[in-house]
Amino acid sequence: MKGFRLKECASTMDEARALIDAGEKLPFYLFADRQLKGRGQYGKSWESFEGNLFLSVATDASLVKAPKVLSLTAGIAVAEALAKKGLQPTLSWPNDVLTDGAKTAGILVEEHGGAFITGVGLNLNNPPKPVRLEDGRLINSLSFHTGVRESRREWADLLAEEIVKRTNLGEDEALSLWRGFSQTHKSGEGKK
Repeated sequence: MKGFRLKECASTMDEARALIDAGEKLPFYLFADRQLKGRGQYGKSWESFEGNLFLSVATDASLVKAPKVLSLTAGIAVAEALAKKGLQPTLSWPNDVLTDGAKTAGILVEEHGGAFITGVGLNLNNPPKPVRLEDGRLINSLSFHTGVRESRREWADLLAEEIVKRTNLGEDEALSLWRGFSQTHKSGEGKK
């Protein structure tokens, strides 16, 4: 799968749309070192701290087995990648990935030009310790848990691969796996 790295952009989702419009072969992914106008669910802005991962993965919409649960499927892919690194993530409805009860990643899925674009904002290296936002939510970063500076390139490659791999999940299997990572279940419980 082809990957693109940008130094800076307004939004990796918008850049992915432009690549689709230009005829880029699917699937592909892109990530940015700095994102100026990231967005989340319901038009909310995404806090784009430097040192974190701003990733968009574009997949052929016709190959996605269960489009209506694609956001959950992407959450599963991110949680599984974190679990591979020894962390114990949980998922919070509909699109947050938590570590120790604090938001570590957010997911946004949009459809454009025969493709689904899955955007992932992953707190890799910032904040350096858990922080409570004005709305009361707690956020943290992977480096807080691992004790090392995390690589955007490595995480972009890993997450893009996991997201594309998980597009073949049917709705029942996706819901079962999601419940295994949900906050109401112990992390990993019920995994197949």
